[in-house]
Amino acid sequence: MLAPIQFYEIKNNCRYPQKRIKPAFEGVKPIDLNRVIKNRAYLLPDRVRDKVGEIVEMHLAEVPTLKQVHQEIYAPLLVCKTLNDAKRLFPEFSGMNEAALVFQRNRGNIKKLSEGGYLHNNLSLKLLQDVWVNLKSQDEIAKELGLEGRSALGWVLKKINFVGYSSNYRTLLMSTDPETRAVIAAKTTSWNACHPDLMYKRNKYAAQFCKTPEYRKAHSERIIEYDRVHPERREKIRNFNLEVWAKVPEIRLAMSEFAKSQNILTKSVIAKEMSGVHLSSFEKRIKKSFYKKFWQLNPDLKKKFKEAHRQVREERAAWIKGKNPDEKV
Repeated sequence: MLAPIQFYEIKNNCRYPQKRIKPAFEGVKPIDLNRVIKNRAYLLPDRVRDKVGEIVEMHLAEVPTLKQVHQEIYAPLLVCKTLNDAKRLFPEFSGMNEAALVFQRNRGNIKKLSEGGYLHNNLSLKLLQDVWVNLKSQDEIAKELGLEGRSALGWVLKKINFVGYSSNYRTLLMSTDPETRAVIAAKTTSWNACHPDLMYKRNKYAAQFCKTPEYRKAHSERIIEYDRVHPERREKIRNFNLEVWAKVPEIRLAMSEFAKSQNILTKSVIAKEMSGVHLSSFEKRIKKSFYKKFWQLNPDLKKKFKEAHRQVREERAAWIKGKNPDEKV
């Protein structure tokens, strides 16, 4: 069923009220329909998925957002007079029941709906319109109806056999709209700024989770699978590293001298890596230990190596910008 995006309001006791923080992804382009149909098609309602597929195949110069496509498809709900009208236009809602027929006892939340004039005024249709066209959250709808909260509304939706969409689809709808993304970014960033202690704890927990053997194994498997499907990634990384090393021949020489002082096993592992031979897990640990010792003994060279990385990134970004002037780097 529905699950709204949580927007966090700026509290009066915010620790940094004077500082305006620019949302991290305020200027990032929204997710386009090509990416939606390729990576998130399973989240889309059937009508939306079919329409998005048609639009993508047309290769239009200007493509609407997923939110625009969705609202255009379900806009006819706004001209429906009854729930039966909506069922005739959209058979996927045929299993829904009219709220006035389901709720007979006038007490609790039902009494609130009746007193507010909603229960006997096509409530089921209104809920369809609010959710599927106006894209209101459960919190917004509950507040408008005079209910105590989302849980109370959820009970009503369940009783009338309401047909909704997943919370992941709602998130996708919001994230594909530039204006909504900016609002989400602003409110989320403001909340983070007002709660640095909570942010620190969350980030610390996330960092520790990434260190678990299970996470590392799963992450490694994802990278291996991605490299298998996208061999061009390995080539890009290889070319990048070659450019970096070309800028610091003195580091390569120092590392070569350091390798000569290592034991036979370490020498063989480094030789295998240099020749492009695949390393076993055991050999990778030896390689990691070798580099760790080298950088610890040569902190100045490590700093210079990082600077070479930065230079190559900037040079590549400048080249891309020159080749595609309209592209953001």
